[in-house]
Formats: sequence, structure tokens, C-alpha cells
Amino acid sequence: MRFKTSVSKLKNDDVIIRGEPLSSLIETLSFSDAIFLLLAGRKPKATESSVFSALLVAIVDHGMGTTSSLAARFVMSGGNPLNAAVGGGILALGDYHGGAIENAMLQLKSLSGEEGKSEEVAAQYVERAVRKKETIFGYGHKVYKEKDPRTATLLALCQKLGYTSPFIDLATQIETALEKAKGRKICLNIDGLIAAILLEMSFLPSLGKGIFIIGRAPGLVAQAVEEQDTERPVRRLDESEIEYLPDSDP
Repeated sequence: MRFKTSVSKLKNDDVIIRGEPLSSLIETLSFSDAIFLLLAGRKPKATESSVFSALLVAIVDHGMGTTSSLAARFVMSGGNPLNAAVGGGILALGDYHGGAIENAMLQLKSLSGEEGKSEEVAAQYVERAVRKKETIFGYGHKVYKEKDPRTATLLALCQKLGYTSPFIDLATQIETALEKAKGRKICLNIDGLIAAILLEMSFLPSLGKGIFIIGRAPGLVAQAVEEQDTERPVRRLDESEIEYLPDSDP
């Protein structure tokens, strides 16, 4: 049985990662740069390094009330080990929480080949999607209605660093077109902006969920450890929080 890989290999008392000795990477790369190298197969350029690092920070945690954080805490509350709790949080990630990056990347990539200015492409796409009642991934948020502060900060950083992209332009134009079509603001959320940035960095859409997992894992560790150290087991919903529906009787 033989296996092939271009990711890493143990050779001569060192690990070679994407053609680079790990011992030298320890001295020369930040953690986020090492992640970039592993996933992209190349080292990031200086501006990419700054933007990618900020991108990971933007998704490191989003409060105790998220699906993944609650899942991690409930699993830890049951007396399970840390790896099970964090794994439970990761398993709770899906198309509506953490998985929108991949879908948004697929959407933006499919539009990149269309002719016309970004605002024209965006307007035509939104018109089709609204008419067909299709989901436009990367827009809207349960908490943030007018503006996702993470998106605004990351966009401002890109502008400050001179990091431009037709994908970012298209993503922001879709936000404008959505507001015109719906008559109300539906903000570009952090998943949508990250999707645009990752496409510009030549990441494949299939890495979208993986990058969210990498960025959110530290937050899940923190949530699970706090649950273990400060809360009494076993966490349970109070009956006052549960509405019983009589007509649901078998």
C-alpha cells in the first residue's frame, strides 16, 4: 500500500511542509502564514499575510450563543473530554453557521466570468436570485442588520493596505443591489467578505469550511474550558423555557 502527498513528509530528522523544512518555518513564519502555506501550497505575499491573519481573527469567536459554542458547552457539560466538546462544536458547523463561506465562494466564482461592470453583473444576479427565490449566501445576519462590524473593519483594513480585488468589488455591489431589490439593507456579512478575499488569494471553495474551522477552533476551546471550569454539570434547559404543544401528542 503506497500513499502520495504534497503536504508534508518526515525526512532526515525534519518535517518537510510544502517543500520547506519545518525547522526553518518555526523561525520565519507566523502561525497564520504557516496555515496559508499548508492550504495554498505557497507562502503569502506581505499584504496577503496581513489580510489573512486579520481574516482568521475576525472569526475566532462570536459569543456563547452561537450554534457551535453552545454545542461545545453542552457536550463538555455532560462530562466529556475537551476533544469531544470541541469536536461537537465543529460538527455543529453547517450551511447556516460557518458553511456559508464555501457557498458564497461558489456563487462569486460563478459570476466572475460574466461580462459587464461589477455593478451590472451584481444587479442582474440579484434580480435572477430574487425572482427565483434562491439563497444569496454571505448576506444578512441574525444580529447585525445594517452593518456587520467585522466586515466593516476587515474592508477598511483591505483599503488601508491597498488590497483590491474584483471579487471584493462584486461582493459589495451585490450588497447595494440587494438593498435596491428588497427596499431594505441586507448587509454583506463576514462570510461573504471572507469568500471574496479567499477567491482573490486563489483558494478553492472546498477550503471555505476548513478555514472557518481553523479560525473558530480557539474560540470553541475557550468556550468548552470555561464551561468545565466555571459551570456545574449537567447543563439543561429550564422547563419554563420549553413550550409544550398538546396537539403534538402521539
